[in-house]
Amino acid sequence: MKTSLQMALCLNLSRQRKLALKAMAVAATMWLLPVNSSIAATGNESTVEDGSVFGQYLAGRFARSIGDTTSASRYYSQVLKRDPDNSDILTRAFLLMLADGRIEDATILAHKIAEVSQRSSLASQVIAVERIAGGDYVGAVDLLRKASRSRMNALIVPLVEAWAQVGVGEGDESLRTLDFLKKKKGYTLFRTYHTALINDFLDRAEQAESAYLETIKAQEGGSLRVVEAYGIFLERKGRHEDAVNLYRGFLEREPDNILILTALARAGSKEPVTPLLAEAKDGVAEAFYGIAGGLLQENARDSALIYARLALALKPDMPVALTLVGGIMEGDERFESANELYTRIEKGSPYGWNAQLRMASNLDEMDQLPAAVKLLRRLEKERPDRIDPLVELGDIFRSREKYKASADAYDRAIRRLGDLHEQHWTLLYSRAIAYERSNEWSKAEPDFLQALYLKPEQPLVLNYLGYSWIDRGEHLERARKMVEKAVELRPTDGYIVDSLGWALYCLGEYDGAVKQLERAVSLRPEDPIINDHLGDALWRVGRELEASFQWRRALALEPEPDTVPKIKEKILKGLAPIVKRSTSELPEGGDGN
Repeated sequence: MKTSLQMALCLNLSRQRKLALKAMAVAATMWLLPVNSSIAATGNESTVEDGSVFGQYLAGRFARSIGDTTSASRYYSQVLKRDPDNSDILTRAFLLMLADGRIEDATILAHKIAEVSQRSSLASQVIAVERIAGGDYVGAVDLLRKASRSRMNALIVPLVEAWAQVGVGEGDESLRTLDFLKKKKGYTLFRTYHTALINDFLDRAEQAESAYLETIKAQEGGSLRVVEAYGIFLERKGRHEDAVNLYRGFLEREPDNILILTALARAGSKEPVTPLLAEAKDGVAEAFYGIAGGLLQENARDSALIYARLALALKPDMPVALTLVGGIMEGDERFESANELYTRIEKGSPYGWNAQLRMASNLDEMDQLPAAVKLLRRLEKERPDRIDPLVELGDIFRSREKYKASADAYDRAIRRLGDLHEQHWTLLYSRAIAYERSNEWSKAEPDFLQALYLKPEQPLVLNYLGYSWIDRGEHLERARKMVEKAVELRPTDGYIVDSLGWALYCLGEYDGAVKQLERAVSLRPEDPIINDHLGDALWRVGRELEASFQWRRALALEPEPDTVPKIKEKILKGLAPIVKRSTSELPEGGDGN
């Protein structure tokens, strides 16, 4: 039986990897009304056309609340057909069409909104995108000069207008337009980065490099996108050695980044490189992508999705925007929609590699394990120099409690690496868990120790190894110090605090166990195993009524089925008296961590 801490530890790193791969956090949905979710989620036209206007309105709101912008936009479109003068529905349908990528339909509504009110800045921006996509940069500039520059528009409008001016041929004027961003300190990076891009596009090398370096300095080394842009600039100018040094500097922070590793190889061999931006509208797409990324960091998920969609409206094959939208789809558990986006990314590119890894993860989320495994096996063969398909495979098997298969995948990854460095502690830790869960402690223990050697005082490793030793009655003094250190390093992690409490329980220090387990329950009140542990500790210190309450609470929290009979028996009979034991034996009670 896997306890709460074991589940948390087993899943923790695979979740971290997925989050790192996604490179973003996704906010919660906006609305929730108690209507039939099966109706809202269908999204087919026949369903949408049936029912009352109010019913479709409610269904649209519910579909939006669960992140299904496709169904929601269709429901609102039908409501709008029946009530075309409803400004609220017009606005909602407009926003949902944008979020769903139905840019042409949204543009039609943008013109209707603009006819009614000149105050809708987003409608103006969508019309400007329409003009820019059609090559009418002059018309876009005329429109944007009249647009509001309040709030977020103080960033968005100058960026788009500046690139539209580039399209017109007004390079100097475009840079003066960017100076508007000096009014707000928070817009500095947008100003310097796009100053670099515009000068680069206009082949003003000295000014471009100065702005690139200013951006990188402000970012303390440069973000992935800025380093990519500056590196391409250096390569195009024939400064391959400078590009190599730039890429190597980034790899000191992210040694396994496939995009920069690919760029490093390209720069080293002096292969030709394609400019980041081919035409002025690509600059607008880059601006929208940057805005979307910034909004997503602020958890403004809905707005981020809209601006990423506008970027794709101008540059449909833009891999970073496709990745961003795909990540938002994953956050809404729309894994199939995410994978449809990822298939649009060129497979042979670094972005395509990451997209395929995410597709495998999404196939697993959709309970299509064979398809996920098949894809990862193919990637494993395609790139014998990469470990990420094997790591993802190990994570998937581990999350499904296929521990021997998981350990095998991690083992193949480690053999590919050869020399292990600090960042590889996670891989050793993952394999150690897989071995431990497979009852192969003789293999697990060395991996835990080596992970700790590579990353001393890593709280997850300290906790897992320390508790395992206590559970086995080995190295008790050292093990206790390790678990205590883990709690010191992660004092608000309820699972680790529970581990210390249960370790004290196993050592017979019941008063200390109660103290730690009460704190663990306050941190993780919803966890049935932690509540069960507290019940055991309370019983041992004579607080039997409170113990019974905790066991009942644990039962109400729906623990794993194999623990239910044990908890019920404790509610009926309590715990048996402790029999004198050796140090290698554990007292009777719940299952440990």
